[in-house]
Amino acid sequence: MMLEVKPSKALSLMLDTIKAGHVPMLLGGTGIGKSEIVLEVAEMLSGDRQLSFDNIRPTAKQFGFIDMRLSILETIDLSGLPLITEDGEQRRAFLGNLPVAGDGVLFLDEFAQSNTSMQSVAGQLIKERRLGEYILPEGWHIVMAGNRSTDRSGANKIVAHAMDRVQPIHFIHDTDDWLSWGFDNGVDQKILSFIKYMPQYLWTFDPKLIESQPSPRSWTRLSDILKVSEDEELLQYHAYSSVGEVASLEFLNFISLFQDIPNLDDIFEGKDVEIPEGVGLQYATCVGLSTSFQGMDSKKTTRYFENALRYVQSFPTPEFSMFFSRAVVGCRPELKETKAYVDFRIAHHDLMV
Repeated sequence: MMLEVKPSKALSLMLDTIKAGHVPMLLGGTGIGKSEIVLEVAEMLSGDRQLSFDNIRPTAKQFGFIDMRLSILETIDLSGLPLITEDGEQRRAFLGNLPVAGDGVLFLDEFAQSNTSMQSVAGQLIKERRLGEYILPEGWHIVMAGNRSTDRSGANKIVAHAMDRVQPIHFIHDTDDWLSWGFDNGVDQKILSFIKYMPQYLWTFDPKLIESQPSPRSWTRLSDILKVSEDEELLQYHAYSSVGEVASLEFLNFISLFQDIPNLDDIFEGKDVEIPEGVGLQYATCVGLSTSFQGMDSKKTTRYFENALRYVQSFPTPEFSMFFSRAVVGCRPELKETKAYVDFRIAHHDLMV
């Protein structure tokens, strides 16, 4: 039985492996956020240094991050071109894409999608930290990722000697982890609310389908489009193109609930407003309330937040008020200092982790 872990656990396992001087390999399905986890690992390792992308000579104030997609590279991209010197010695001319100084993360992505020859070359770099005359600088860490052959996403079988040289971490998507990441990274609140309401649509994968399918990556892409799209009539097409037919229809049905949410101004003013019926409508109300704080006059935010938080706390379960409070402080961080928010966190400290 394969032991799979969620993103937050995978992050800790990767950091432990790197600190122990070994190479972690993140394995999992397509679009579930492997690359984002690796980037987060690099950010944590960088400390107060600035991440410097594709920089083979980061300075003392920089931390390098080089992302190499092995599936689209030839072996010479790593091992260099063979040549004969004037003295008749065989050498290799490296292509200037591998780190030569400083500290950083060398990310070998799509390892399982690469061919056997590439896996063998990468395996030598993993084991010996060198390829011929090239030596990987001491301050650089190798991190790897790829799909499994069982994921049926174009992955090849990983050669046995390469697998023996890494610490495999089998990674799965997790709704709570992704929602937490989404709040911190500005994912559209309608999408976050929908996934909270219908978590089964965060990720589905059918290898027989050639159309788009829902995944953490595709929902994030749709969120980015919604931030710049000004034509609501295009929402159906953007959603279908991003997450496919079934998930987009459910998402659009959820969006239609916004037409039936209570009067938000009455809630902000602390008036007695009836609680909407149905989980979907309750989530839609939370989104309507939270998004209203974007661009709201700062003179109103504290009072409106107190009244709205009091209102959503009367919903059937505390997850509505937790969703609302996190969404609001995400766009208005100053509200973290209010008495209403501090009291709320104290009252729900066992749930807000």
